[in-house]
Amino acid sequence: MLHSVRILSSAFLLLIGSLSILTACTKQPVDPKNPTGVDPGTSGQDGYLVGKVTDPQGKPLPKATVFVDHTVFTGDGPEVKTAADGAYKVQMVDFAGEWIAKGYILKQYNDRVYKIDLDPENDAPFTSTEKPVRNFQWKLTGHIPDLSLDLYYGGTMEMSRDLNADDLWDNENIEFTLTPVGPLIDGSTGKVLKLQAKKRYNDTIKDIPMGRYKVTAVYKPTGEQLLVRNAWDFSDELVYEPSVTMDFLGTESATRFNSMSVGYTNRH
Repeated sequence: MLHSVRILSSAFLLLIGSLSILTACTKQPVDPKNPTGVDPGTSGQDGYLVGKVTDPQGKPLPKATVFVDHTVFTGDGPEVKTAADGAYKVQMVDFAGEWIAKGYILKQYNDRVYKIDLDPENDAPFTSTEKPVRNFQWKLTGHIPDLSLDLYYGGTMEMSRDLNADDLWDNENIEFTLTPVGPLIDGSTGKVLKLQAKKRYNDTIKDIPMGRYKVTAVYKPTGEQLLVRNAWDFSDELVYEPSVTMDFLGTESATRFNSMSVGYTNRH
């Protein structure tokens, strides 16, 4: 009887061991909410760059592009799209030197497509063996980290004086009012903006939250309301109006995307 119990016990242990091996070899199902398997709140992973991308409200941002660029041999790094939970995972290339993580989104808004750089939580370079973690956020405004460049996450408004205007050479004294028409590019509700150019940079106003705006203008020293137009619209035969509704250019412009240009005059 004791011999039979020992045989049964051995068989039971063998069965448990076999089930453990089968369980270990079975591929675990992919979590649709986290297909990358990356938890950005933890430390990094060997051989990978991991992280998460969020929108201006701090919510996960899917379909954003994250890529790595070598500090010497640029343009050779891999890139990936973020998953539904905003997480991403880039397999690093085993190559000497340092890398920098970068990201952007392509956003469709009012029948245009805009390319917008993402703001890195940490823009420090890293090696392929450091198990780096780099999180990003889409920001509507703010200076892009490289302080040597005068670049911003917001859009740029150029100012174009009517050649037949009476004076108006001091356009830093012109106050533009931008009233949002519908939601901003991220879906949020915008605010009415009253903007003036800085004296040193009096031909542009930078870092405007991108959206569709109704634009009006006043010459501050006299309070005179100016007439305005879309300076890049050549189909209206240079007609100026008390207000103009404008969008920023998208990726259809190779040199001035995320920009608009407002023409102004005091010639009635």
